Parts: sequence; structure tokens; C-alpha cells
Amino acid sequence: MTENRENTLAGETKARWDRLAKHYGLVEFLSEWYLEPFREILWTYATGRILEAGAGTGLNIAFYPAEARVTATDLSGTMLRRARERAREQHVDVTFEEADLCSLPFADGSFDTAVATFVFCSMPDPVACLREMGRVTKAGGRILLLDHVRVERPLIGPLMDRLNTATVRLAGEHINHRMDEFVREAGYEIVESRRLGFMGIIQFIVARPSQGRS
Repeated sequence: MTENRENTLAGETKARWDRLAKHYGLVEFLSEWYLEPFREILWTYATGRILEAGAGTGLNIAFYPAEARVTATDLSGTMLRRARERAREQHVDVTFEEADLCSLPFADGSFDTAVATFVFCSMPDPVACLREMGRVTKAGGRILLLDHVRVERPLIGPLMDRLNTATVRLAGEHINHRMDEFVREAGYEIVESRRLGFMGIIQFIVARPSQGRS
């Protein structure tokens, strides 16, 4: 029963992002002027063999480190088609694979760094998917996360809690996630955490996956 529900949710999410991909250029136009500096900060931490989970239309490609070995995945094949175009336009060598972040087709410890930017805000069960992301990361590696989160201020935070039901229903977006809590619940050590942007609405996290794995 649980597996069927997870498959249904993944199917619904894929369908939603396939639809959104057709109009995502407008979203990029409205948001990227603000988000690009935060993406740039994150990618200075990425080294070795890199997994980008939830790569979408490839907005991070411009910030990949020189000579990076990146495997970019997304649940939406429609999104990945645009990412492939972007990689060709920018002459960046990337391996693309259509895959669900919550069920990745890679062996344990396959990557030195795993990255997800603005992905977990749309996930109903972030902890389970974070654990999957950590599974494919080496024990000595890094998990790099960038997402919009709940603003921890007396009036704004509770307002975001109230509005969250509506944003999930309308766009599948959780606006009151606390990523640091999810990361700790997944069993990872937070090495660095920064609140960025207006009122700290963007959070950048560097986490370390569980030790004891090769």
C-alpha cells in the first residue's frame, strides 16, 4: 500500500512538472535575477563526482565547477530536455538521467557531492528523499542544499504556516519547511547553515552523510 501511494505521488509530481516545463521560462525570468547569487555560492562547495538531483531546466549549469563530472537527474523528462539544450548552448559536458530523487538508480556512495536546489519545497516527505540522496553520497562527501524556507519571525512565520495549505494545493509548494530539522532527522550532520536573502527566506546547508560507509 505504501509503495503504491509513493508511486502515485511520484506520478502526480512528474505530471505537474511536465506541465510546468512548458511555461517555466516565465518563472525563470521572474526569479533568477534574485536567486543566481545564491546558486553561485553553493556551487563553490561542489567537488569530485557530483550528483545534481532535481536539475529541472538546468539553471545551475552555468555555475558548475570547471572540469566537473556532473550527473544531472530530474523526474520530469520535459524539464531535462530543456536542461540538455542549455548544456549544449553553454558547451558544458553533463550526463543526464531521468530519475526520481526518492528512488535513485545509483549504487551506495557513488558521488562525492550531492546537490539539490529549490527541490525539497515541493516534496511531501523530504526526510525519506534526503536519506536517498545521502545513500548515494560517499561517507566523506557533502550534501549541498539550497531552498526557500519558513521565515523565523513572530508574525511572518505563523502567516506562512497558515498560507502553506493553499500554496501546496495550488502549486505543490511548501513555504514553511524547516530544512535544518529535516536534515537532522535524516541522520546527517550539518557542517554549515546560512540564512540568505530577504528576512533569511533562503537557506543554504552543507551536510555530511552518515559515517561508517565506504
